[in-house]
Amino acid sequence: MNSDDGSSEAGQPAGGVLPEPLPLEDLYHIYGIERSHADNVARNALELFDILNSIHGLHPEMRNLVETAALVHDTGVATDFENHHKAGRLILLLHPPSEIPERLWPVISWTAFLHKKRIGNDKLEKLKGKDFGKMPEDLQDLTLKVAALVRLADALDYSRMESRLGKVTFGKRKITFDIKGQGAKIDAERMTKKGDLWHLLYDIRLDFRPAPKK
Repeated sequence: MNSDDGSSEAGQPAGGVLPEPLPLEDLYHIYGIERSHADNVARNALELFDILNSIHGLHPEMRNLVETAALVHDTGVATDFENHHKAGRLILLLHPPSEIPERLWPVISWTAFLHKKRIGNDKLEKLKGKDFGKMPEDLQDLTLKVAALVRLADALDYSRMESRLGKVTFGKRKITFDIKGQGAKIDAERMTKKGDLWHLLYDIRLDFRPAPKK
């Protein structure tokens, strides 16, 4: 029996098709990934990974996973723009990046699925009824943590105006990020919206604001 997102009950592509991993370069060319955006999101994700490492607690070896998930988060855009989170998940189920160990392939595909729409407790509960809930709990936890970072990193490049992280201020229960660049206001607002998953996972609040004018 197939689920409504086109995958099998075992979490494999529908029809019993075995995954065929592809190198990142092949994924970029075959699926028309916007390379400049992918690179910006990957850069942002790695910066956030490092700044927030004492909170997310991910092993340093997971930096490569976060970077790769960021690079392919928009794999489905050229296939189905409106539902590119769904299209991307299905593509990455079939063709996971060969640079990533097989055990972590589901993290990549589910991060693509989770990067786009609003996420609340209701969405997380609904996920547990999908193939996501059939993964080992440690992979579910890892996926959500990776997706939380990629969502923020994607939002930082929402304006496509090369916004960057500026000054970071650590408070007792809050971290404030100054966002630099011409699109800072747009991207800071977007990061506030896309911080929803982070705030479900952690009790340290993240605030984003345009960097003060000098």
